[in-house]
Amino acid sequence: MAAAPPILPAELRDKTGRPFRVRPFNPADRWGLEEMYRAFDPKRGAQGLPPGDGESIRRWLDQVLADGTHVLVEVDGEILGHLMLLPIDPACCELANFLHQAIRNRGIGTALNLLALEIARQQGRGRVWLSVEPVNRMAIRSYEKAGFRRLPGSLWAPEVEMEVWLESPPEAG
Repeated sequence: MAAAPPILPAELRDKTGRPFRVRPFNPADRWGLEEMYRAFDPKRGAQGLPPGDGESIRRWLDQVLADGTHVLVEVDGEILGHLMLLPIDPACCELANFLHQAIRNRGIGTALNLLALEIARQQGRGRVWLSVEPVNRMAIRSYEKAGFRRLPGSLWAPEVEMEVWLESPPEAG
């Protein structure tokens, strides 16, 4: 797992003025993260994730926590969000984030997306990529607010692919 960036932990406020904390994941957080995913709604909401039952959640977390950078959102000491930057190659990483239903529509997702871009920049990544279901319009708007742009050809695909270049993209040859 990548080292925590120097910008974390951070004490932030959502668009209603309520505080939330963003900090690096550490192994002692595992139980709280599993609890968040057990209470997550809708089950299997984004591309079949998170998994719907406890054992599947544990196996999935074993896989995703093994690599990348993981950041948690806490509200009143409770883990209610999980941001992942998973390496694709040395220059690119995949962004995924999950917010518990209790903290959605408060601008926290957009704040996390902007934070993810700063973390990726600090890690020397040139590009951040993601895919999202086209029906998840709130997430797409949040990604667009953070600077993500849809990739051509993904408009009618089962998944919308989006990216941000943190440095100039390579010229087409």
